[in-house]
Amino acid sequence: MLRFDDFCLDTVNLRAYRADVLLDAPPQVVDVLAYLIGHSERIVPRAELLERFWPRAGSGGDAALNTCIRRMRTLLDDDADAPRYIQTRPRAGYRFIGTVSNDEVTIPRPRRRSLALRWASVAVTTVTLLGGSVWAYAAFRAPSHRIAVEPVQGLCEYVLFPNFNAGLRESLVARISRDLPKGYSLATDPADADLHARVSVRQTPQRTVAVLSLVDDRNGHIVWSGEFAAPTDTNDYVPLQGTLADRMTTELLVALGKRS
Repeated sequence: MLRFDDFCLDTVNLRAYRADVLLDAPPQVVDVLAYLIGHSERIVPRAELLERFWPRAGSGGDAALNTCIRRMRTLLDDDADAPRYIQTRPRAGYRFIGTVSNDEVTIPRPRRRSLALRWASVAVTTVTLLGGSVWAYAAFRAPSHRIAVEPVQGLCEYVLFPNFNAGLRESLVARISRDLPKGYSLATDPADADLHARVSVRQTPQRTVAVLSLVDDRNGHIVWSGEFAAPTDTNDYVPLQGTLADRMTTELLVALGKRS
């Protein structure tokens, strides 16, 4: 058993408790969390976690790990921007930064409470007095989404401009970050995101085509996609990056606004 703050992990049965209440925690999330705790003296690389927990997942392993880390943070009520337990080291890995108790721990009595009820308990209640009657309203905070802009994927057999894709991503990130609608923010680590912006580029000396897709990491579904084309300028590709980034950002923000 591992205990930190009011959390307790049963590493044998892969269960998690908080204040002696059994949480709705997937066993693999508990298993990965226990592994991070067991190696809290160092940063655990993503590659190490993928090799240990998703050795046969192939290209789907990254998405599985991202989902696992996000669920872990939800389970612990942890904030990726100001973590108390799971610290992200960009391009390196993850580290457990909480303090584990050395006290002897017994398995709590399994009283289950759903995650939905825990959220309901922190709902904001507004009481309005109208004509002697009391009206109570429970208002939940608007859902928060974090978007990761992934590296641009080139689909050409040759490279017309070696740094075009990296520059296009930088332009896209800069523009998206300025005008994100309420309830959305950019994630520096893909594991912290529930939405992924994926861009692919096809390019010839005459024409450049970029496809931007917004993917829901929870189920792998494409929730929005758009295709953008512009003439290729072989003398200076920077204006082309700006043109495509502007058009992609405009359409993406419209799509996000419709989701809000």
